[in-house]
Amino acid sequence: MNLVLFTGGSGNANLIRYLKTLSFVNLSLLINGYDDGLSTGTIRSANYGMLGPSDYRKNFTYILDDYSESNQRVKQIFDYRISTEESKQILQSKASFINRIINSQVLDERSRRFISKYLWMGLNNLLEHTEDLNLLNDFSVGNIIIGGLYEETGDFNSALYELTDFFDLNARLINVSVDDDSKLVAFDSHSDFMSNEVNIVNYEGTSPLKDFFLLPLDIISELDHQKNYSIDEIRKMAVIPNISESAKNAIENADLILFGSGTLFSSLLPSYRICKTVLSQSNAKKVLIVNNDFDSDIRNISLNQYINLNLKELESEHYHYFDRIIVDKRSVITNSSTDENYPNVVETGVMDQDRKHNGYYLWKNIIRSLDRHDGICLIKIIFPDSVENNVIETYRHEIDDFNKKTYSEIRFEIDGEKTNIKSNYFLILDTSGKINLHDIVTWIKITRSFNFSAIFGYRFFSRRQLLLSFKKKLVESKVTYLFSLMVANVVSLIYAIRFFKFKADPLSGIYLIRSDYDFKYTGVPEFLKFINKNQIEILSLPITYRTFKNVDYLKKTKTLLRNIVKLFI
Repeated sequence: MNLVLFTGGSGNANLIRYLKTLSFVNLSLLINGYDDGLSTGTIRSANYGMLGPSDYRKNFTYILDDYSESNQRVKQIFDYRISTEESKQILQSKASFINRIINSQVLDERSRRFISKYLWMGLNNLLEHTEDLNLLNDFSVGNIIIGGLYEETGDFNSALYELTDFFDLNARLINVSVDDDSKLVAFDSHSDFMSNEVNIVNYEGTSPLKDFFLLPLDIISELDHQKNYSIDEIRKMAVIPNISESAKNAIENADLILFGSGTLFSSLLPSYRICKTVLSQSNAKKVLIVNNDFDSDIRNISLNQYINLNLKELESEHYHYFDRIIVDKRSVITNSSTDENYPNVVETGVMDQDRKHNGYYLWKNIIRSLDRHDGICLIKIIFPDSVENNVIETYRHEIDDFNKKTYSEIRFEIDGEKTNIKSNYFLILDTSGKINLHDIVTWIKITRSFNFSAIFGYRFFSRRQLLLSFKKKLVESKVTYLFSLMVANVVSLIYAIRFFKFKADPLSGIYLIRSDYDFKYTGVPEFLKFINKNQIEILSLPITYRTFKNVDYLKKTKTLLRNIVKLFI
C-alpha cells in the first residue's frame, strides 16, 4: 500500500510511529517548511533561501528505527537542545562541543562521521550569522545538521534526500514545494495583519484565523512591518509555490491519502494549497483526521468550520471529497455546535489518556471505516450458474440468521438479491460444500490488519479438517487420508508452476476479494488468472468446510481436471 500522510511536526507522531512498523505500507510524509520561529528562524536567516527544518527533523526522529543503540543515540543528538554554557563553549571551540556530542561508544562510526561533518558545516554558517548567546541558547542540534546539509547541497530538497538516504529511513520525508523560499503571513479574525509564522502559532484570538498567504523572501524583506496591510494588498504579492516532483509522484501513486491532524494554518493548509491540483486528480481514498483539541489558530472552531477550512484549500465544496472524516467522540471540535450533518463523519475512540491520537486505534478505525458503507461492511456472495437451488436456500437461511444475530458490522447478501447497495467484498462459493460464515468475519479482520486484497479458503489445514470436510468413511484409513493430502499438494504445485506462487488449496472455489476490483466471475480458472494478472495480494486461510451429502465424486474429479487444464489455456 502506498500511503501519503500530510503532517506537521508533532500532530501525527503516534500514527507515524505505528505506520512505520507495517511492512506492507510504503509511507510518504508530505511536509512544508514555513516554520520560522526561534532556532528555526535563525537557521533560515543564516542559510539564506533555506526552508524551516524543524518539522522535518521531528519526523526524522519518528521514522528512524530504534532497533540499534546507534540509532537511538542519533535521535537523541537530533533532538538535543544547546544550553547557555554550551553556547559559550561553541564560541570558544566548535571542535570541543562536537567531540562531546558525538563521543558515545554506541554511535557507529559511519553515523559519527556524518554528524560530525554536517554539524561542523552548520555551526560555521550559524556563527558567521550570529554570536548572540540569546539566539544560540536552546538551539536544536538537528536543525544545525540539516543546515549543514543545505550548505553542501545548495538545495533544501536535496538536503532532505541526503538525510533520508544516508539513514535508510522506514519512510520518505518529502517537501511539498520546489524552488521555494517563502514565508507565511496571515490575517486574524479581525483582518489584522500577522507578518510572520511566530505570530500565527502564538495567536490568542477567540476565533479562527481568517486567511493566510505565502510571500517570497525578497517581498517579505521589503514589507513595512509597522503597516497593517489589507488582505487584498497581500493577496497581490502572494505566490503559490510549485509542487515538488517527489510530492507529485507520491500523490499520483498513492492508494490512500491521510490529511493529518496538526496546526492547520501553518502545518497543513499551506501544503494543501500547493498540492490541490494533483490531489483533485488522484483516485486514492482520502481520509481527514480531525484534531482532538483547539489550536491557537482554530480556537472555538466548529466541526463544520473545520471541514470547510480544509475543503476551501482543496478547492472543493463537497464534503464527499473525503471518503471518511475521523473524529474522536471526546474531541472538543466534534462537541462544538455544527449546522450540518456529514454522513461520512466517523465518530469513534482514537484518543489516548494524554488526548493524543493512539496510532494503532487510529489506523484500525481508518481501515475499518473505509470497509463500510452506511455503517455496515456488506459482503455479497457469488454462486456459479450451475449451483443447485437447495444449496442457495441452505445459505439463505444461514445469512438471515447471521444478519439478525451478529453484533458485528458485517452483513451478508446473495449477489443480485435484495438491495443495490455497493458491496465491500465479494465471497465466491464455487464448491460442493458448506462453509461457516463466521470464519469470514475473521478473514475481514485479517485483510484489514495486513492489507490483503484476496483470500483463498484452505479446506484441509489439518487431518481433523479433512475428516470434517468429507464423509468420514472416505478418509477413515490412513491410505485415503494420505492420498487426499497428496492430491491437495499436487494441485498447489501445479498452481505454482502456472503462476510462480505457492498457495494452499488454490482450486477450493472459496474466495474473498475486495469489491473495488472490476471482474465478472465466470469460473475458477478465469478468476485465478484475473487475480494473478492484476497482481492482487493473496493469502490462504483455513475455512470450516463440510461437503454436501450425495456429492458425485466422479464429477468433482472431472471438474478438478478440467479446471487445471483451463489454467494453462
